[in-house]
Amino acid sequence: MTRPLGRAARLAAAVAAALTVAATTAAAPAVPGPLPGTASGAPHAGAPGAAGAAVPAAPAELPEGVVDLPVEFTVDNVNRTRGRCSADGEEYTVRGHLTAPAEVLEAEAPAVTLLVHGTNTGEWIWRLDVEGRNYVNELAARGHASVTIDRLGYGSSDIPDGFASCSGAHADIANQVVGQLREGAYGVEGGEPAAFDTVVMGGHSSGALVAETASVSFGDVDGLLLTGWAAVGITDDTNRRFLTAYQTCLEGGEEHAEPGDPRGYVHFDPTLEDFREGGLGADADPAVVAEVEEHWGRNPCGVMISEPMAILYDLDLVGEIDVPVHLVFGAHDVLRQGVEGYPGLFTSSPDVTATTLDDAGHFVTVDAGSELLYETAAAWLERHAPTS
Repeated sequence: MTRPLGRAARLAAAVAAALTVAATTAAAPAVPGPLPGTASGAPHAGAPGAAGAAVPAAPAELPEGVVDLPVEFTVDNVNRTRGRCSADGEEYTVRGHLTAPAEVLEAEAPAVTLLVHGTNTGEWIWRLDVEGRNYVNELAARGHASVTIDRLGYGSSDIPDGFASCSGAHADIANQVVGQLREGAYGVEGGEPAAFDTVVMGGHSSGALVAETASVSFGDVDGLLLTGWAAVGITDDTNRRFLTAYQTCLEGGEEHAEPGDPRGYVHFDPTLEDFREGGLGADADPAVVAEVEEHWGRNPCGVMISEPMAILYDLDLVGEIDVPVHLVFGAHDVLRQGVEGYPGLFTSSPDVTATTLDDAGHFVTVDAGSELLYETAAAWLERHAPTS
């Protein structure tokens, strides 16, 4: 049976088409022609026929003096943001990890970054089990604490009906997590919860949309670290994926993966090849490609179909964000191009900086050249969120 959708959901397809026009107007011109290594039929690192065959990854090793602890947050699935969409109002548990130098957790005024993944990934985008491509380990080795979570409907967190939540509710939930981090009011397996004086919110892909929405709606974060994201420069590749997923959601979502699984879930990338080529550039380490492919997963329809409207709200409100912002783009991101003008939209921020990774695609946290992301993110945190 097809699940009936709300008015905002019924408008989502039309909004997605209009969004491309609005986003292009707000940004610099898109790069013409196909991107190197991502044109249809081009071999991709780690793919059959590519020059570098997939190889087993060396597992990521926790740096000396760093702790990695499971954490959980009790949250209400409500939307009190300035972007309208519906949620079921129920209580759920969001789970993740705290990765930090032990000395940071013992400091008098510690700082932490809450890292929020995008629609088609999960907590793993910050914690890939490949040595040298694990963002939280790399930042911890440079002295910084991170909390990663699986958003509601993903991975280790509670998995409700896929229509139970929406993009705005995910921003509200992220803000609830920020409050619990400040108060030290969350669960920690194998340790005591630290209370953090400074909380930055980081977001990858549409996780950055969540972060921007939370910042402008609640004003409770000290900075934004945004990767693989712009609310402009949406490409035909993005629209193809979204509109395919949207149609599936109109029909109630994909079939159950396992008996008893909640309904209302869909792959954003319709094929594994789409997932790989939409995420990684042609120069990605084959070991990274092989590990990333293990994480091709489904997404809650309620979040998917609410994102076009959320992006339109975001474009209207982003100029009100009044905290420091750092953005990181991948030059070969097939989902976003022509993003050069996006940093200029943060007109109320006291400091806006941007870095482009020349060899990276959409998954900039794990792709070729991500060392530059780790270095620039650590330097930015030293300036705007130091632990004293």
